[in-house]
Amino acid sequence: MMAASHSHRNRALLVVDDPYEAYFIFELNLDHLFSGEPDEEFPPILNIPDPATSFNNLPRSRENMATTISGNLVVVATSKSRTLLYDTDSRSTSTGPEMRSGKLSILLVPVADDMVFAMSFFPHLDPEGTPHAELLAKDTDAGGHLAWHPIPDPPLMSSLSPGGEREWRISGYFVAGTRVWVSFSHEGTFSFDSACRQWRMEGTWELPVRGLALLIPDFLGGGQQLLFGFSSADGHFCTCDMEARPPVIIKSWPEAIPSKLAQRARYFADPHTATLNYCGAGRFCISTTIVTGYFPRKLTNMDEVLNLPRHAVSLVAIEVTPEMQLIRHKLDCYSMSADARVGGCHLL
Repeated sequence: MMAASHSHRNRALLVVDDPYEAYFIFELNLDHLFSGEPDEEFPPILNIPDPATSFNNLPRSRENMATTISGNLVVVATSKSRTLLYDTDSRSTSTGPEMRSGKLSILLVPVADDMVFAMSFFPHLDPEGTPHAELLAKDTDAGGHLAWHPIPDPPLMSSLSPGGEREWRISGYFVAGTRVWVSFSHEGTFSFDSACRQWRMEGTWELPVRGLALLIPDFLGGGQQLLFGFSSADGHFCTCDMEARPPVIIKSWPEAIPSKLAQRARYFADPHTATLNYCGAGRFCISTTIVTGYFPRKLTNMDEVLNLPRHAVSLVAIEVTPEMQLIRHKLDCYSMSADARVGGCHLL
C-alpha cells in the first residue's frame, strides 16, 4: 500500500460492517476481474462467499470498528477500546491489548513494520484528558508483546477543548513510509513520523481527497509521486501530484465507479462509499456500496413499518496506464443478507 509494485496481487480482503451485530471479513480472489472485456450492463448479483472470520459486537451495544492490515495481521480497533486480531496465514483470531481510550470513529493505518497508527476522526468528541492518537507497537518492556502507546497531539490542537466551539475533523489521510499524513477540515495538513514520534505541519492546505488515499512513489517507473484516491469535491477516482504545493489533482476518472451501470439496472451506487485497493502494476480494485431495493421491516418497540435499503457491494477492476488513461475491466456484485444493516464496506 505504501510503495510502488510491479508485481500483481490477486487477492483482497473485503470488510463488511454491521454496527449492530458483527464485523465480517471476506477473502476474495480478484484474478478473473482483470481478464476479459468490461461489462456493458450491470452483472447478476452473486451470493457472497462465507466470511473468513467475523467479530461480534459487545452484547446490547452498538460498536464502531476500524480495520487495517499490516503484513499478515489484520488489526481491528473498536469504539469500546477493544483490539481484535486476525492472522491471515494461520486463519486464527485473538484478542489484542486495550486502547488507552475509546474513540467514536477511528482512523487506522499501518506504519513501518509491526506498527499501527490510530487517531480519532473527531478529536473534539473524545473524553477530556484522553489521547486523541495512539500507536500499536511491540513493547520491549513487556516481552515484545503488542501495546498501545499514547502519542502527542498535532500542532495547534492544544487549542482544542471538549464542548468548545472549535471542531476538528479528519478529511483525508495517507501513509508515506514511516509517516502518516492527516488533513483536518479548515485547519491544514500534518504528518506524524512513527520513527521519532513527532508531528510536523505540512501546510495550511488540505489534501484534495477524502478518506484513505494510496501513495505510489514511483508509479509504473515514471518517477512521479502520485496519490490515488477519491476527490473531496466530487467523489471521482483521481490522482494527485504530491510534489506540488499544495497537492493538485492532475487527472480524474468519473467512469471508474459504476454509477451509470447501476442506474440502468435501477440500482443506486453511492460514490461516497467507494474504497480503493492497489493490486500492483497500475491495477486497482474499487468497492462501492449498492442499494438494490427496499424491504419492509417492523423494528422492535415500534408500530411503524419502515422501508429499509437492501444492500450489495460492487467490486470493479480498473487499470491506469503510464499515460494516465483508464482501462475498465470486469465488475462483480455481491448481495448482503436481508438483515444486514451495512454501516460500511471497504477493501484491505
